[in-house]
Amino acid sequence: MYMERSTWTQVRDYFKEHDLVIIGVGSTECHGRHNPLGTDTMAPDKILELLEQRDGTFLVAPTLPYGATDDLVGYPGTVSLGVQGLYDVLSSITRQLRAYGARRFVFLNGHGGNVKSLSMASMDLNDAGCLAAVVNWWRVAPQLDPAWGGGHGGAMETSANLAIDPASVDMSQVTDENLLPDIGADMPSTGWNSVSFGGAEVEFPRRLARFASSGWVAEGHDDHPRGASAELGKEMLEGTAAWLQEFTHALEAEKLPEPIDFSRATEHLDQ
Repeated sequence: MYMERSTWTQVRDYFKEHDLVIIGVGSTECHGRHNPLGTDTMAPDKILELLEQRDGTFLVAPTLPYGATDDLVGYPGTVSLGVQGLYDVLSSITRQLRAYGARRFVFLNGHGGNVKSLSMASMDLNDAGCLAAVVNWWRVAPQLDPAWGGGHGGAMETSANLAIDPASVDMSQVTDENLLPDIGADMPSTGWNSVSFGGAEVEFPRRLARFASSGWVAEGHDDHPRGASAELGKEMLEGTAAWLQEFTHALEAEKLPEPIDFSRATEHLDQ
């Protein structure tokens, strides 16, 4: 049940029977020279579309197309709300949905940088007596099938885009990862903010535009975008949607926590 396609009376009636809301959270950011900037929004949107086709039981709020992606600012078109900005948006949305009757929240997340904001908002909801789950689709998918794993803008996400909107992908622009040694020749870049020195990896938080020449990062996966296919993307998205259908129904059956009283929060640990 899409909220933006429902009337206010339909939403009012929904909350008489259910208290679960699904919210997609995406991002607008670089995913390599070949992928569209909306990659992290397109996948959650498609999974929710597939869920709606399978089972329209639960209310689906509009997907947020902007996220916390400060480290990718610099590639033209990337727009970041920042961790605090995204948290503030999520807090405002969930506060109003709670006022209408929502008590169970499922955040279907498409971007790793959003996790901190989502965790903060989810903890607030739990303190208030709600259940809030953060479903990172790119982490759920390879747990369902190891063949569905991948890095940032690699074969996994490229495959999803090919299944969703093949015209949005320009495979002629696929290049090798080509991470630049921007710190120094003796400290080569090895992944997302990491460099190698003397057999150990060290974190150097910085904009990816300093070292990720192609804009996609394998993140330890054997995930070159040349291996992408629409068939793989279709399998991943449909498999994740099927899992999400089971998860949401199971979550509806779970008991809600009591609002937390911090003066007595640890009493049950002594029992």
